[in-house]
Amino acid sequence: MEDDMSVVHRVRARVDRGGDSGFTLIELLVAMGLFSVFIALFLTSIVTLIRGTEQVQSTSEASSKSLIVFQNIDRQVRYADAINFPGDGASGARYIEYRLPAASAPSGITTCYQWRFVPTTGQIQTRQWHDTVGSTPGSWSTKLNTATAPSVPDPSYPFELIPATPGGSAKQQFVLTLNAGSPAYEAKADVTSTFVARNSSGTSPSNVDSNGDGASDTPVCLATGDRP
Repeated sequence: MEDDMSVVHRVRARVDRGGDSGFTLIELLVAMGLFSVFIALFLTSIVTLIRGTEQVQSTSEASSKSLIVFQNIDRQVRYADAINFPGDGASGARYIEYRLPAASAPSGITTCYQWRFVPTTGQIQTRQWHDTVGSTPGSWSTKLNTATAPSVPDPSYPFELIPATPGGSAKQQFVLTLNAGSPAYEAKADVTSTFVARNSSGTSPSNVDSNGDGASDTPVCLATGDRP
């Protein structure tokens, strides 16, 4: 009987030594935990990389389109003979207009240019028309879609007029400030520039705001234009 039991024990020992022992439940859970940590780190790195790339692209796009706006205004306003004080339209959009005399306008006809900032859409748009009887404004052309309003309300954003004064500038000046970009990616471009209307002066009709209401006493370009 003892010999039989010894044989059984030897057989079991051989089976145990020859077979696969497998993983315990604790080992399996530890392995899964380590794998989950690895996957989380890998995905975090990928998301960070993608977000960084999109942030750079968004900033670059905002800067590029903002530059186009500045270049357009620079080519136009430098030869203007009158700039209106900026103001808000009925929709809440912010407006400014200026006039190019016939001698400086590309068409050879006195031309009005109007720009607006639409806070609800972040758009910077422009349109133009000939300052002649019966002329109507053209359709709006969008130059920028990612302009953002400042966190603290600023009545001079994004357009500001510095009037010509005896003790200051002899010419009217147009100050443009743009904050643009994607808040989602914390990507932004902040640019400010001042343009001088070379054909303007203290006698330009739109230069005077005698009652201090923030509007030109004698605005130009509004006979056929408006501020919707």
